[in-house]
Amino acid sequence: MAELGAWPRRLINTGHMAALAVVERRVPFWPLERIQQRQDRRLQSIVRHAYETVPYYRRTMDEIGLRPGDFQTVADLAKLPLLNDATVRQDPDQFASSSYDDRTRRTYLSSGSLSHVRKKIYWDDASILCTVARSERDRAVLAKLSGRVWRRRQLLIMPPTGIGVAIIGRTDAQTWARHLVRRYDLSAEEPFEALVARLNDVRPHVVISYGSYADHFFRYLADGDVGVALPCVWRYGGDTLSPGGRELIEGTFGCPVLSTYQTVEMGRIGFQCEQRQGFHLNIDLCAVRVVDGDGCDLPPGEDGEIVTSNLHNRAMVLLNQRLGDWGALAGKPCPCGRTLPLLERLHGRKSEAIALGDGRIVSSLTVNSIFRQELRTSFKSQIVHSAPGHIRWRIVPFAGIDRDDLRSAVIARGKEALGEDVRVEVEFVADIPPTPAGKYPLVVTAEEPR
Repeated sequence: MAELGAWPRRLINTGHMAALAVVERRVPFWPLERIQQRQDRRLQSIVRHAYETVPYYRRTMDEIGLRPGDFQTVADLAKLPLLNDATVRQDPDQFASSSYDDRTRRTYLSSGSLSHVRKKIYWDDASILCTVARSERDRAVLAKLSGRVWRRRQLLIMPPTGIGVAIIGRTDAQTWARHLVRRYDLSAEEPFEALVARLNDVRPHVVISYGSYADHFFRYLADGDVGVALPCVWRYGGDTLSPGGRELIEGTFGCPVLSTYQTVEMGRIGFQCEQRQGFHLNIDLCAVRVVDGDGCDLPPGEDGEIVTSNLHNRAMVLLNQRLGDWGALAGKPCPCGRTLPLLERLHGRKSEAIALGDGRIVSSLTVNSIFRQELRTSFKSQIVHSAPGHIRWRIVPFAGIDRDDLRSAVIARGKEALGEDVRVEVEFVADIPPTPAGKYPLVVTAEEPR
C-alpha cells in the first residue's frame, strides 16, 4: 500500500478534501432541523464507538446502567457525568480508542492555559483531514472580507511547537491543499520588528494569531510611528482579545478583527461571521451545552459554564467535557442568514473570574475594560489574583512612561470603579512570559516563574 506521502495518496486525499469543502461551505446555511439530524446521527455513532472501544465510557456506562441505544439526541448527553480537565490530564489513555494506535493517530498537546499543565490529546488521521476541509465554513467569511477566494495571501503567526503548525504540516504532507492559499509563516517568538518587516514584504490579505499577540502588537504600533501594511482582516483564536484591544485595532488602525473558538480537545467549536454578534457553533461536530453549578442546562441569555462533546474525533472520545470557559447562548438567529446557533457571549476562562471583596464575581475581561484607558500606555499587562478583593497588575510599560504616574492612575481607577474594599497594586516587569503554547493568560492565581 502506498505511503500517505506518496503522490497517489495525496491526490486522493486532495480530491476528497475539495469535495468535502464544497459541502461544508453550505452547511451553516442549511435548515437548522437538518443540521440537528446530522448532529444526532453523529452522537449515536460516537457513543456506540465509545462504548465498544474506549475504556472510560464502557466502565462508566456499565456502572450507570446505560447502553448506546439510550442516546438518541444530544439532550441525552446529560445522562453522562461532566468530565473535568484533571481527569483527562491524569490518564488520557482511558479515553483513547483501542481501534487506533500510533500509526493511525496523531498526538498533540493542549495549551495548558487552564491547569498550566499540558496534556496529551489524540486525533485520528481521517478526522484531521476532515477538520481542515470543515474549516471552509469560516474561511468563507475570510474570503468575503478579504475579497479573495483563491490564492489569498495569509500570514500565520504561531509558536513553532503549536498545534496549528503541527496540523498544517501533517495535511501538507498528505495533500496539495497548500497551493490553494499562498501561506506564509512567522514564529510568534520573533520580535515585533520582524513582523513589521514581514507584513511590508508579504502584504497579506489575512493574518492569523492568538488574541493576546494581536493585542500586544497593536499596542506596540500605537507606541511609535511605524509604517506597516496591515491586512484586510486580522483573525485571532486560542485566547482572548481585551475590549480595549479591539477598540484600538478597529478604531485607531481600521483593521477588522474576527475570532474563532477552538480547543485542542474539540477542534473548531465556533466562528464569528461578518456581523460579529457571537460565535456560530458547529453543533454537528461539537455539541455545546451551557450549564449551571449543578450541571443543568441553562436557557439562552443566561451565563453559565460551557460544556462540549467532540462528535467526530474517533481516536479519543471526550463527551461532556468542562472547558473552564463560561458564556451564554443566543436566543435568536444571526441576521447573516446562517442557521448555526450562536454563542452570544464568551467571557473567557471561568478560572479567570475576579472575586471582589464584597463577594461580587466579575469577568477578567470586564476588569480589563475598566482599566483600558490606563493600560493604553502598557505593552503587556496581566492580573495576579491571589485572594478575593486583591488585584495586582503586572505591567510592561511603554518606554518613556512615568511609572509613578501610571501606578497612581491605576490605583485611583481601581478604587473608583471597584470600590474602596478592593486592594489594587501595580508591579512593573520587564516581560510577561507566555504559556508553553504561546498564549498570555489574562489572569494568574499564583506567582508564575518569571
